Amino acid sequence: MPNLITIIQFLWPVAAGAFGAWGWFQLFRKKEQRLFKNLQRPVGIIATPDKPMTHEAVLLKRVGFFDIKDPSSDSRALDLMNENRLVIIGYSPNSQAFKDAFNTAKQREVPVIVYAGPTRISDEDMKLLQSYSHHSMCNTPLRLISDVFAMMGTLPEEEK
Repeated sequence: MPNLITIIQFLWPVAAGAFGAWGWFQLFRKKEQRLFKNLQRPVGIIATPDKPMTHEAVLLKRVGFFDIKDPSSDSRALDLMNENRLVIIGYSPNSQAFKDAFNTAKQREVPVIVYAGPTRISDEDMKLLQSYSHHSMCNTPLRLISDVFAMMGTLPEEEK
């Protein structure tokens, strides 16, 4: 019959491993729960004159995880922005449509991804973007997918 010290020496690592696994599982569950709740909410896409965003919308829909709305360049789409978890705005230099969409998202505290493509963002627009902490900028399709996943996984899941 094993003595008490042998039993404790055996159970100590088992208990520590079980406790560590439980803690990791709790962290993982919370992170994944946030991501899955956010993935159920729609992502709006706002097109600008130089960026119709149709290709990007099709690409994001093909991923299969996101509830992507069709791109809209209609200024009335800004009125419906609150129901989106995230808004992707196509960037056009010196575009009033871009500025209006970005300012509306900022005012309503809706996170924004600015998709600039290979276009360089003007200094004036860069200052505008840097005035809002819930934005991301990207210029390639793969980075757009990555940014949408990253924002969905880190933003709080509760609706306003």
